[in-house]
Amino acid sequence: MKPVFEYTDYRKYLRDFYDWAKAHKRGFSHRAFMQAAGLSGPNYFKRVMEGVHNLTDFSIPKFAGALGLGSVEAEYFRHLVYFNQAETLDEKDRQFEKLMELKAPHAHHLLEKAQYDYYRDWFNVAIREMLAFFDYRGDAAELGKALTPPVPPKKVRGALALLEELKLIEKKSDGGYKPTAAFVLTGPDISSLLIPKFHQAMAGLAQEAITRHPKEERYFSGTTVSISEQAYLDIIEIIRACRKQILGRVEKEDSPERVYHLNMQLFPLTAGKLKKRKKS
Repeated sequence: MKPVFEYTDYRKYLRDFYDWAKAHKRGFSHRAFMQAAGLSGPNYFKRVMEGVHNLTDFSIPKFAGALGLGSVEAEYFRHLVYFNQAETLDEKDRQFEKLMELKAPHAHHLLEKAQYDYYRDWFNVAIREMLAFFDYRGDAAELGKALTPPVPPKKVRGALALLEELKLIEKKSDGGYKPTAAFVLTGPDISSLLIPKFHQAMAGLAQEAITRHPKEERYFSGTTVSISEQAYLDIIEIIRACRKQILGRVEKEDSPERVYHLNMQLFPLTAGKLKKRKKS
């Protein structure tokens, strides 16, 4: 069975452990595991694996003992539980950093950390797109000044190294770089941290763009509407179709000049479903 350090989902780890133990341990069962953990309720293990129940500070070390984890493995398992059960992005972010710290000495290649770093800083994505038309010849300061807001040369060089590590860019014969067709693929638990953080960063840049760029270079509009749940679902499909149409236009572009980011948001301004007022 894979070591716990290779997991970013503790419930998946528990399911894999259960399958492995059923195949290799005589008489293993949910009840046997709970007895080894010193806990009551034979269905609790099953319900945790299924996501019905969460682990607690009391049950985490009990589970770690029944799993046969060493001290460092148990510590990783504890923070893995905290990561998966975190209710805020800040807490999820903090737990992810701790996981990578614990994992580092036990992993040959920390792909999750590289993926995390890619989405953490907006300019990683911008630089990759920029290299499709910007003739970079090793001058990190020049590339950094071409971004808005500008990015220091040290961070530009770090971004290039990261992009190369993720195989998102490759060196050309003249010493420059060009983007590859590769994508950053992450598991659902990593994506639940990375993608919202990326959208947060881009939303912040969008707010700054209102005053940073003249209106001829940026477009903002918004509409506040009252809709039903079905209308919401219909609008989402319209937005998706619009996005596909925009990407189709971008694919035809043969002479790009700038890198833009398109945000599309549809979010509630009221809490829950409000009851309709009866007509008198």
